[in-house]
Amino acid sequence: MSLAETYFIKTQLPPITTNDLLRLYERAIIEQGAGYTQIAENSIEFGETSSFTHRFGRKFAGFTSGRLVIRETETTFEITLDAISPTWIPLFDVYFITLRDSIERELQSPASSINV
Repeated sequence: MSLAETYFIKTQLPPITTNDLLRLYERAIIEQGAGYTQIAENSIEFGETSSFTHRFGRKFAGFTSGRLVIRETETTFEITLDAISPTWIPLFDVYFITLRDSIERELQSPASSINV
């Protein structure tokens, strides 16, 4: 069972690819405290804690290891997150949906630059 799941409806976004979404999620994972990330095919492997984290959060710092997977269907991009955490991260599912909404707003912005 996944720790968190969400999706994007393609018709509500400008033309993007799985790789575009992977780069945006990777940026967020790094900003939120993961010590390393690696993109492979349609997923991001991440883990450990960075010595430097964004001042507004450390949502990914508490995971020993994890994997975010993006599956593209005809109408959606489905996002799932599996991770191992030695501690409970309160309201992580709420954060994950908030992150998705933030990425969608960024993509819909007239000033959007998918090149992250």
